[in-house]
Amino acid sequence: MFVAGEPVGRVAVLAGPPFSRIASELGPTVAVVAAGVLAVGMVLIALFVFGPAQRRLKKVQEATEQLGAGDLNARAPEKGGDEVAAVARSFNRMADELASRAQALEASDRARRQLLADVSHELMTPLTAMRGYVETLTMREVPLDQATRERYLRIIDEETHRLERIVGDLLDLAKLEGGGGTLRHERVPLVALFDRVRSRHERESAERGIRIACHVAPGAETVEGDPDRLEQALQNLAANALRHTPDGGVITLSATIENGAVHLRLRDTGGGIPQEHLPLIFERFYKADSARRAAGGSGLGLSIVKAIVERHHGAIAASNDNGAVFDITLPRPAEL
Repeated sequence: MFVAGEPVGRVAVLAGPPFSRIASELGPTVAVVAAGVLAVGMVLIALFVFGPAQRRLKKVQEATEQLGAGDLNARAPEKGGDEVAAVARSFNRMADELASRAQALEASDRARRQLLADVSHELMTPLTAMRGYVETLTMREVPLDQATRERYLRIIDEETHRLERIVGDLLDLAKLEGGGGTLRHERVPLVALFDRVRSRHERESAERGIRIACHVAPGAETVEGDPDRLEQALQNLAANALRHTPDGGVITLSATIENGAVHLRLRDTGGGIPQEHLPLIFERFYKADSARRAAGGSGLGLSIVKAIVERHHGAIAASNDNGAVFDITLPRPAEL
């Protein structure tokens, strides 16, 4: 290019496609650089992305193997907010459920074994006594007068009835706790229910000078449930109170409305329940003192009461207040 006769520039035209020459000259260098960047990127990703995830997955795998080997305390780390953390959380929830079920099964097995031991002991006591007296009566070499024979036969008869009570209570408790049997649902007048309880124990209470007082507050005249089962529960509580109330004492049955529920209370003026026994008195065959054992109770009465109350969607509790106090809370019947 010339301006005023002087050359000022030059234009060069490449032969062939314009980028082929650039690619041929710079391609190897660009390829080497790209390969290096890719390699470095893959190493960094492996170290900082896949590496921690792999280590956390390894922890989940180890926890799974430990759980499979029987270690119910095995748990996987849950830190992070990615899919590995979600898998770890799901695994830990499953492990918690398995541990809870295993503990429940273990507790159930312990309770089953303890129940078998208790039942065997309770049944063996009257059976042993009956066997001993029967063997004595059949021994011809042992001279027995008529009065002694009658006393032995009377004891055998008493132990037979005791054995029947234990077996009957066991069957009753099994039905109640297992959900067997059908409960009737009807309005139960508490005044009539309390009167039946008082009449049932009228003879013994009169002989010992024990007064059974009943009180039903306005609004608490009825409950809804099975009248026979509710009476059975109150009869058991009343019989238990009579065993522990001294002559000349008082047993009080009352019904009130508290927090929208019907509150039944049985109170006696006995010595109360030792504090250390309160959490255990509703257990099967639990006998808090030697006096109760001597009274011939099966040890199932309070367990049956608790089962009846719970079948009626209620709750029962025991406490002391100048004597033993049993509080039963039942749902208030719906208005007609």
